[in-house]
Amino acid sequence: MSKWIIVSDNHTEKGILFEVINHHPDADVAIHLGDSEFTYEDSELSYYYKVKGNTDFYPEFENEQVINSESCRAFITHGHLYQVNRSRMQLAERALEANCQLAFYGHTHVAKYENIAGVHVINPGSISQSRSSEEESYAELLIAEDTNAVTLNFRNRRHEIIETINFEL
Repeated sequence: MSKWIIVSDNHTEKGILFEVINHHPDADVAIHLGDSEFTYEDSELSYYYKVKGNTDFYPEFENEQVINSESCRAFITHGHLYQVNRSRMQLAERALEANCQLAFYGHTHVAKYENIAGVHVINPGSISQSRSSEEESYAELLIAEDTNAVTLNFRNRRHEIIETINFEL
């Protein structure tokens, strides 16, 4: 079983990224999808794969990355360069080009799961500033490598599960 933690959009809030990673010391992969507004070298980001959000201005941040694990490949980006407010199709197409089964994005501050053209497209929501009727959130992905079964848990700031979605890679 592989455990991934995905967060986004903490917008200068200090401490929350440490809190999330400390609550999940068994995480195999930790991802931050941008708009931390921290420097690239900030200690809170040091535990995370990270990409550049539209409010991150340091050139060390990459706009996108591909993460390889034993069981899957994930495309990560903030989302603003893929017009995710309108549609996630362009994001899914880019993930397919990179041979990825998963695509993670932030930017909208709304937790969401979609299967688009066979790509599992996931926004963890914003850990600091939700823009929906749902509370602030992050995502936990549990991947069973032997069966490719995935459990996606959206968690709130108290680390309680607020929604669970199951799918297969």
